[in-house]
Amino acid sequence: MLLAALPHSLCVPSDERQEFQDSIVKMMGQLMSQILSTMQASLDAENEKVAGSEAKKHELEGKIKAAEAALNKAQAVTAEHQTELNSACSATQAANAELTKAKDAQKEGDAAQALAQTDKEALEAALVGELEKLIAGDVGYAAPDTLYQKLEPLMLKLDLDASLRSAIKPALLNTPAGRGLFDKKVVEELENSFRAKIHQLSTTIADGQPAADARMAVVTEAEGKVAGADAVQNAAADRLASARATQKEAQASLKAAKASLTEYKPEYKKATEVRDQQQEQLQTFMDVNMASFDILNGKISAKKKKAMAAAAAAAKAAAEAEEAAKAAKEVEAEAEKVAAAEEGEAEATASAAAGDASMADAEAVTAEATAEMAVEEVSKVVEAPPALESAQLGA
Repeated sequence: MLLAALPHSLCVPSDERQEFQDSIVKMMGQLMSQILSTMQASLDAENEKVAGSEAKKHELEGKIKAAEAALNKAQAVTAEHQTELNSACSATQAANAELTKAKDAQKEGDAAQALAQTDKEALEAALVGELEKLIAGDVGYAAPDTLYQKLEPLMLKLDLDASLRSAIKPALLNTPAGRGLFDKKVVEELENSFRAKIHQLSTTIADGQPAADARMAVVTEAEGKVAGADAVQNAAADRLASARATQKEAQASLKAAKASLTEYKPEYKKATEVRDQQQEQLQTFMDVNMASFDILNGKISAKKKKAMAAAAAAAKAAAEAEEAAKAAKEVEAEAEKVAAAEEGEAEATASAAAGDASMADAEAVTAEATAEMAVEEVSKVVEAPPALESAQLGA
């Protein structure tokens, strides 16, 4: 019945409907309100169902944000430790360069010292070895020429003149009993030369020892700096390795968090599909059905529209007439103000003229009084007393 009667009721302008038509429209309005309430209740129920899914989705998104923040922090720490390690490596390289320079200086400075020490030790060994055996003639199973060949390079280091150098070999190879006075003198000079050279080398070594010690101290200090720089570099490398491990863990956590959200999206979509569908149906019902009903329900007839337009025009005309009357009153009031102002100005001008006449009269009276006073003064002078005249004559 409602469906059959509705087109003949709702499509009729609201001001032309009969009582039963108004009843049909009201019944339809109540029915649509009930439908809307039922759809809203169903949507609310679905929203409650997916509330847990929304919460889980937000939780997963929050974990992603936290993992991203942790990764950013870890990357910043890694970069900081990388810079620290670079600085430590530069310091280590500088320390090694300083150590190399110190060792080169030590090697160059200690070369002469080492050579003197080697020569001294060789001469000392020969003095108590080959030379002593040849001088004493106690060569044992060794051939004298072999012992002399071992001494010959060392004799080049001695300060020997040519004559002595040429006489050494025959003197040493001769037996002690077969040596003459000259051979004995040669052997003695040779032994003294060995001892003198050893003494000279000992003095050279002793004099150069402070400088050698100083060079050694520089090398030791440089080695300490290298060790310290290596320790700092190793510590920085350890911190960088730890930071990189933390960064790797943060990257893994972020990847896992994103994977969890990706895996949950189908479940979340499935959980929200019914809700979204009902929400779309509700919105469509409101935008189409309810809106159409409201339009038809509020529709009025052309006759009423014309009457309303006429009433509006009359009201507008009355308002315009009222405004015109109000404007006319304002113009009249303004004219009255101008007239009053002009009248006041005329009165002021007349009062000023009267004041000027009064002042002229006062000035005339003043002048007359002044003239009378002058006449009186002259009369007093002319009518001088006789006593005054006698006094003037006697004088």
